Amino acid sequence: MKILPNSKKAALFLLVAALMACGRGKDDNAGSFPENFSTLDDASKVSFVMKHASPDSVARFLCDASLGKVPQGKIDTLAIAVAYAYENYADSALMAFSQEFDDYSSNLPLDQKMRIYSMAGTSDPQRLGYELGLEYVSHIRANRMSVADIRKELEAFKRACANDSDTYRRFIKGFKTVLKVDHGKDLPEEVYKSFIDY
Repeated sequence: MKILPNSKKAALFLLVAALMACGRGKDDNAGSFPENFSTLDDASKVSFVMKHASPDSVARFLCDASLGKVPQGKIDTLAIAVAYAYENYADSALMAFSQEFDDYSSNLPLDQKMRIYSMAGTSDPQRLGYELGLEYVSHIRANRMSVADIRKELEAFKRACANDSDTYRRFIKGFKTVLKVDHGKDLPEEVYKSFIDY
C-alpha cells in the first residue's frame, strides 16, 4: 500500500470522515481515497478505511461499497471484508462496528438489504426470503412507510429476485404471516388491507 505524507493523511482522513458521516450513498466520492485504492484487494481496502475512520463509518462503508455506491472503493467479497474487520477490531471498536453493520444493513431498502445479507453470508439462502418477510413489518413501522412506499419497495424487491422466485415467494409468505399476527396493532389499517392477501 502506498504510504502518504502526514499532511495528505490528515486531508484524506477529513475527506473519508466527512464522506462516512454525511455522504451515505453519494456517488461523488472520487478523490477520497489514494489513487491506487481501486486496485487494492478487499482486505487492504478495509485496512485502509479502518485506519482513517471510526468503526461505525467502516461498517457503513462496507455496506455501501459492496452495493457499488462507492465506485473507487468497490468491495467484491463482503464476507471477506467483514471477516477482516471482525478479526482486527477488539472490545468497544468491535461492538461499535458490529452494531452499526447490523443497524445500517437492516435499514436499507429491501432489495439492497437482501443483497447485503446474501453477500455477507449471514443467512441461510433457503431461509433468507422468509426471514426478510418476518422482519419487514418492523421495517415498515420504523420507517413509517405508506402503502405507496411499501408497494414501491416490494416492486424493487421483486425485480431483484427476478432469477430467484423462491426467495420472493418465501418473503411474501413471511410478510403475510407477520401481518396476520400483527393485525390491529399500530400500523394503519390500509397497510393490513393492502398486503395481508398480497
